[in-house]
Amino acid sequence: MRDRPARGTHVARTGRYRAACPHSLEAELTRPIVVITHPKRLAACLRLLPIIGTCLSLAVGNAAADDASIRIAYPSGMNAQVVIAMEKAGIAEKAGLKPEYTAFQYGPPMMEALASGAIDTVVTSLMPITSYAVKVPGGIKIVAMVGQSSHSLLVAKDSGITTAEALAGKTVGVSFGSDSHLDLLVWLGEHDLKGKVTLVNIAPAELASSLASKSVDAILIRQPQVLRLQQQTGAKTLHTWPFRFVSVVRTKFLEEHPREVAAYQAALRNAMVYVAQNHAQAAKWFGEYARTDPAIIEEVSSDDPLYNKKASDIDLSVAASDRALIAKWSDDALAQGMIKKKLDVGSLFEK
Repeated sequence: MRDRPARGTHVARTGRYRAACPHSLEAELTRPIVVITHPKRLAACLRLLPIIGTCLSLAVGNAAADDASIRIAYPSGMNAQVVIAMEKAGIAEKAGLKPEYTAFQYGPPMMEALASGAIDTVVTSLMPITSYAVKVPGGIKIVAMVGQSSHSLLVAKDSGITTAEALAGKTVGVSFGSDSHLDLLVWLGEHDLKGKVTLVNIAPAELASSLASKSVDAILIRQPQVLRLQQQTGAKTLHTWPFRFVSVVRTKFLEEHPREVAAYQAALRNAMVYVAQNHAQAAKWFGEYARTDPAIIEEVSSDDPLYNKKASDIDLSVAASDRALIAKWSDDALAQGMIKKKLDVGSLFEK
């Protein structure tokens, strides 16, 4: 038997009739939409609006509090150590986040995942973010400076090459499009070697074997492989550069989740403090991931000035000097042809 409509009540969107005013707020919120025209019933319902508003505000607030998810990615280099410490020590969770971690063997696919929205933040280095920012203007923001490691130009111990000038007419293996590539191009220019050295594009994982097989005369390779090759093969170093790390987030994620990004920044700093205070454990975790002796990890980690700092002195915020460094880096990248147009460096930073 069908319900009869109360006087002054019109049912919208359904063919059913209901009473005008609720006895239960929860029941009312789940009922079909109605238009109330009876004055007394309308007044009664209006008195409930503040209560309904409060309930809805609490519901939205609770939903936001629960939405603490963040997808964090990292590559295979030394810049992964701080992220792995964050994951293993549960540091992001202690900051109120629900992290999801993804490791990438190489930077390009990681940045593609960032562009697609599959991840929210990455720890990487300067060249990937420079290339990304040119292709996707305004798409990312730098939220932390995450220390540094190093990369070096190595030759075999019996190569006879002991100076930069001796590289003229030789072949150098380097991963094109990387930080190492830009540093090498600038350095060759400084030594009047541009056009006098043949560069060969070699994947990071194959650089050591290319030097061992003598398919190239020198390689530019990152830590911890530098120390490992020095110890195991007697490789000699011609030059060493700092390899700087940053963390970026998608601008859209930052705009929609500022609280999560702030918690992530705090977690990154706490992870760096953890690494600085727990060298052996952090090296063990990263060594397992990188399949490298933890003793080597500990030794090369000292390249990072933050590694031996007191907790109170560890600051990952982006300083004016960092902005100047990144501006020069992007200018060098343009001058060396690694990016095709000038980067609006200011777009990389939070206001």
